[in-house]
Amino acid sequence: MAPVRKILIADPDLESVRSLSRALRTKGYQVHYAPDGSRALEVAVLRHPDLTLFDEACRLLDARTFIQILRTNPRTEDIPVVLTTASFESDRLRGLRDGYLRKPFNLDEVLSRIEHIFRRSEAAKDLKSEQQEIEGSLSQLSIPDLMQLLGMNRRSGRLTLERGNDRGEISVVEGRPVNAKLGRVEGEKALFRLLAWVDGTFTFSPGGNTARPRINRGMDDALLEGMRQSDEVNRLMPGLPPRHTRLMLAPDADLQGDQHPVTQQVVDLLRQPRALGEVLDLAPATDLEVLNVLTTLMQRGVARAADGDGVEAVSGELLGAAEVHALRGRILRTRAPAKVATAKIFVCGSGASAARRVLSRMPGMEALSAEPTAVKSGFGTLGRLVLSEVLRLDFCVLPPAEAARPLWRPFTAGAMGALLMDVAEPSVRLAHYLAWEVRMPVVVVGAEVPAALQGAPAGALGAADDLADALRSLLVQALNPAPTLPGVPQVQRAAASIV
Repeated sequence: MAPVRKILIADPDLESVRSLSRALRTKGYQVHYAPDGSRALEVAVLRHPDLTLFDEACRLLDARTFIQILRTNPRTEDIPVVLTTASFESDRLRGLRDGYLRKPFNLDEVLSRIEHIFRRSEAAKDLKSEQQEIEGSLSQLSIPDLMQLLGMNRRSGRLTLERGNDRGEISVVEGRPVNAKLGRVEGEKALFRLLAWVDGTFTFSPGGNTARPRINRGMDDALLEGMRQSDEVNRLMPGLPPRHTRLMLAPDADLQGDQHPVTQQVVDLLRQPRALGEVLDLAPATDLEVLNVLTTLMQRGVARAADGDGVEAVSGELLGAAEVHALRGRILRTRAPAKVATAKIFVCGSGASAARRVLSRMPGMEALSAEPTAVKSGFGTLGRLVLSEVLRLDFCVLPPAEAARPLWRPFTAGAMGALLMDVAEPSVRLAHYLAWEVRMPVVVVGAEVPAALQGAPAGALGAADDLADALRSLLVQALNPAPTLPGVPQVQRAAASIV
């Protein structure tokens, strides 16, 4: 049977004490009372309560002195102390480790705060074990609370956070955050994003950490700055377009003169249209710095939304719900069950221009970086297009040179189809291999289907120069890999299947 929790109420206001005591006892807590600060200190040392509610009006010993004395005694240093007050001077109340409660009391709020503090206390006990791994829910213990506990106990290890399909990590050494990762973002930028998570799960794995230091702040400083930036980001976001909206530089933008480094980062990224979320991910500066620059650029007319653009509209028209479900099922047919299915779409073209064309003109596509290494090397992943919560497409390139043929087969695992961006001989040779050897559908963008691809097992179609239309044709063909009908041009059959 779990031990009964003891709560000390230090408050000269007997009326408040009576109503609060009744509520706490109803919940099964054991209540001790002290009318002033001096008596509260005596009870705390003798009874060792699990929590103290200390009212600001207590005489003989003020709250700050009471807390300082408790913290210097090894027997009482871990007792949480919540200040109760009728004051609304937030600056004076800032910095209290266990927070405060305003009077008159809202009993639901009081009980919720008490339960939260006890959950945090349990986690703190677990964190004192050098070897024990702990896990739990962020709805019960927030990331700032977890980080504060790690700092207080000078722990080292890795805090892993998961929320739906998102996964982040925070590396801690001797109670200091040294790095954080969230997707393709690292350092303070990732840490500040993670601190805003309010749901999900966490796991802390103790041990040495070899992460390259990217954060140069103490724990308290990092937490305060993270919460400040989160508040500012929430203030700025409503004044900007939705995250999926592509932004671009205005054609007549005046960009002469020296620019702040963050402004230069944003301007360089907007030299080709990019979604607002993509700009936030690719710019090295923090989200707050980038949003401040974007707000200024848009207010001055230097940046604007791309004409007729919007990921939501594109992805909504690309595939219907039934098609998304069918395509996901086809992808997972030969794989282990997974909530999210990811397929590869190959980009066949000669030189870096084909890859850059896809990056700049495929609506909604998020590049891996401002200039993915795959563009120059001709090998690897360019970026990702999220079609729905359960379906993603990774756009990849392979070197078309004959000498690279040994790479083709192993890298095509999980492929759904290919876009042929030009009909140069090396590009067609690679597309021929994908169509005939791997048996994936191919769509030729802006050109007729070359003779070498006609009659391909999974289909080879011609499409207009619009990449969104070409991709839709490819996905529909992947769902309906019927053989070519005699006498029916393939581009007409593709159009009929789309309708």
